[in-house]
Amino acid sequence: MSANDNSSNSTAGAAAQELSYTTRYPNQRAVFPYIDPKKAPTELAEAFKVLPFERNVLKLLAHAEGFFPPIAQLLSTVFRITRELPTLEWQLVVLRTAALIGAHYVFEINTPVALVNGMPNAKRLLIAFGKVDDTEFFTVRDRILLRFVQELVQNNTASDGVLEELRANFSAREIMEVIVIVGLYTIFGRVANVSRIDEDPEIPGLMSSLSQLTGQKDRGE
Repeated sequence: MSANDNSSNSTAGAAAQELSYTTRYPNQRAVFPYIDPKKAPTELAEAFKVLPFERNVLKLLAHAEGFFPPIAQLLSTVFRITRELPTLEWQLVVLRTAALIGAHYVFEINTPVALVNGMPNAKRLLIAFGKVDDTEFFTVRDRILLRFVQELVQNNTASDGVLEELRANFSAREIMEVIVIVGLYTIFGRVANVSRIDEDPEIPGLMSSLSQLTGQKDRGE
């Protein structure tokens, strides 16, 4: 048997192992199967517990088995009180990032997070359509944040003017958090777009779960 035969057998074995804990939806659009948290190896299954409900983007990202647990842990940190950035500003960053990179799925799954924490739907729609200079719905701080996100996504840096505004209105910790959040949700957006992701199945009690999971910092909990 040649080395190439061994390589082929190894690849086939890996594929067979993958199939043992993946699943497909009827009429699935996504080009990759979804990792099933209930069948996944222990480390992956534990990583899925970052959220009390399932999201398709995590089921796809979990194919990167070595990367998925630390990314899930980072997502957990973003959701919880260890984040310095207020919840609605976090969601401004997420929604604007998703809109800029054309990640409709990421925008839609974060809409309930924004709404349950008090973002007006009109403000969400303005973000979706790029009307982020509106002074009725966006504060000075909001508009600085949104300009930063746009420059970060489009140019991978911030102009001197935006950086000066940032430093005058945000702490260094908050600025670095924004950079991490843009990076994290860009990963989610790229996974969703490349995979031709399916919409998530309906999640019973989603708004209640999100209310308990997010906004602790803003509520002083």
